[in-house]
Amino acid sequence: MIIEFLGGCEEIGREAFLVKDKNTNVLLEYGVELQPNIKLPLLPAVKIDGFFVSHAHLDHSGMVPLIYKFQNPTLYATPATLDLMNLLLEDYIKVANLTRGFSEYQKYDIAKMNKHFKPCSYNQKFKIGKLVAKLFDASHIPGSASIYISGSKSILYTGDINTISTYLLDYKEINYPKIDCLITESTYSEREHPDRKTEEKRFIEKITEYENGLVLLPTFAVGRAQELLLMLYSNGIKREIYLDGMAQKASDIILYYKKYIKNSDILKKVLKKVNFVRMKKQRDKIIKNGGIVVTTSGMLNGGPIVYYLKKVRNMKNTCLLITGYQAPGTPGEKILRTRYFENEENKFKVNIEVQKFDFSGHAGRKELFNLIKKISPKKVICVHGDNTRKFATEITKKLDIEASAPKIGESIEI
Repeated sequence: MIIEFLGGCEEIGREAFLVKDKNTNVLLEYGVELQPNIKLPLLPAVKIDGFFVSHAHLDHSGMVPLIYKFQNPTLYATPATLDLMNLLLEDYIKVANLTRGFSEYQKYDIAKMNKHFKPCSYNQKFKIGKLVAKLFDASHIPGSASIYISGSKSILYTGDINTISTYLLDYKEINYPKIDCLITESTYSEREHPDRKTEEKRFIEKITEYENGLVLLPTFAVGRAQELLLMLYSNGIKREIYLDGMAQKASDIILYYKKYIKNSDILKKVLKKVNFVRMKKQRDKIIKNGGIVVTTSGMLNGGPIVYYLKKVRNMKNTCLLITGYQAPGTPGEKILRTRYFENEENKFKVNIEVQKFDFSGHAGRKELFNLIKKISPKKVICVHGDNTRKFATEITKKLDIEASAPKIGESIEI
């Protein structure tokens, strides 16, 4: 079994891994790196027999339609992942055309992708050529999966993975099969997350502090927006809550695929109480009257949050609470570091309170080590992280398991 690394090495973004075994070629992911600049994975040089996407986020799925310009492999994912992918991929085309004047693929490529989709359930074995495959719940976002492939050797690719329960997702321990090689994400391999309950208490206290003002919660549309809404509800926040941007459609899709979430009845109840923002005049009214606004985008690089920030940057009794990962060079990262909002069109000082909270959907350092120990593979390959080589060295040293961190373009034989 040979694994070719087409992207996602020593970086967070453009995940793409090609597995070649028994005259069968399987592609795991085909994402895009969005920040600070667009970067694509390498193109596979062989015919793809099966194509897996672990979940909908664009760093894992953003270039999937590009493959369908050249060939027509069967696409395997959960149904929730496909629908959320469609939402994000169509938005990618829209943003690319607006900002760059072109997109690498168009809606007819997405339609072709959908035509070759085969829905998968968790824990269900199926064959691709002479290989056996299986998906396991990764508890990252609704429908997310870890991918198991077995042929001459067996591998497990974690995808983005979480090992704790949240308001949205219910983590259950998984008994994985025997694994020769684990390909693991390494996003938080260098640090622990703060205690989630403590962080939540701090977050709710800050929101309560602005109970008569305006709270802006820029967030990722898929997964994080719904988690925040459930968190506000569970902590008894009674203020007017507004949902703006693509998180509205994402919430509808997530609620439709109720089997992938912890409690669909509660999410349905929460979404009935939330005010959906459709027009600019609604935003202006919210800015005047106050409330809590859950809005895209999570890294402040587009979406309604830019409009809100322009209007409220000098307003009293207003705060900006950031709850997700901010890639280097993004407006969100810059605002945390400098208190200036900066993108291609704007640069201005933000004179409201800005705070960062950690509600990550990724396993932290301790959880990653525990997962590797539990799976106990013969070999570990570290991807999807800024310092994968260091993590690989630590795995070998601490767990006495052979570990490596390939570069893009390299191949490893298992």
